[in-house]
Amino acid sequence: MASFAPVVLFVYNRPQHTQQTLEALAQNTLFKDTILYVYADGAKENATDDEQHKIAAVRSIIHSIKGCKAVHTILREKNYGLAANVIDGVTNIVNQHGSVIVLEDDLLTSPYFLQYCNDGLNTYREVANVYAINAYQFPLGIEEVDTFLCPLGTSSWGWATWANKWQAFEENPSHKMVIQNSTHLSRRFNLADFDYSTMLDNPKSWAIRWYYSVFVRGGLGLFPTQSLVKNIGLDGSGENCGNDDIQQQVHQQPMTIKKKEVINLLYYHLFLEYFSKPSTHHSPSLLKKLINRFRR
Repeated sequence: MASFAPVVLFVYNRPQHTQQTLEALAQNTLFKDTILYVYADGAKENATDDEQHKIAAVRSIIHSIKGCKAVHTILREKNYGLAANVIDGVTNIVNQHGSVIVLEDDLLTSPYFLQYCNDGLNTYREVANVYAINAYQFPLGIEEVDTFLCPLGTSSWGWATWANKWQAFEENPSHKMVIQNSTHLSRRFNLADFDYSTMLDNPKSWAIRWYYSVFVRGGLGLFPTQSLVKNIGLDGSGENCGNDDIQQQVHQQPMTIKKKEVINLLYYHLFLEYFSKPSTHHSPSLLKKLINRFRR
């Protein structure tokens, strides 16, 4: 019988988001074969009655989960904060199982999200420079349904990794100042005009430290051309996400993963263009022209 990577889900005080995330996850084709770990963060010392009520509502929701292979709930007695909760939870589960699929409480997944993550983990398990299987994709204007390797190794919106790759995670980036004080290195570290180097000073972000850990090792990440995840937390309700208006669509069909040997420079180019100022990602016709040009 096939063995599938467990899912670790991090929740806190957003019952409506959590409910939607779980409903979408339950529609996954591999949900019934998947072990689910849910880490519920505890209340802050100064939590209001309303915040306490929301935390209790979330815990009530996760106690009613059904349909997967097994459910394990880890209820924090104190507030860890998102970064410490994620780092501790991912470390525990990935070391126990050898691989892990990671979600937060505001991510709606495609019915084929789990299949994609497991196929990616199996396909790239022995590839030394691939550190993560990432399921979210920004609307780059790519029509093809495919996957590609990218020097932007990590994403925090639905991803998977292996124990030996997560061992590279640096909670305290040792060369942070080198990157920040070097014009050339900071340009390489940043995603086009998106300032990743400044984010290294954010103690609440585990994701920038994961990105750094892969970056300094020359690692790559696998990405889909069509997103298998939608973020519904860009409404100001999350700890680290503000309000944003990203056009998001979730791919509703299976996605075949074939091992790639090299970076797809065209798709990487489109990725960088999306985060460039002035951005060209608002011009689908230009993207189509670029794709057609590179095909020829």
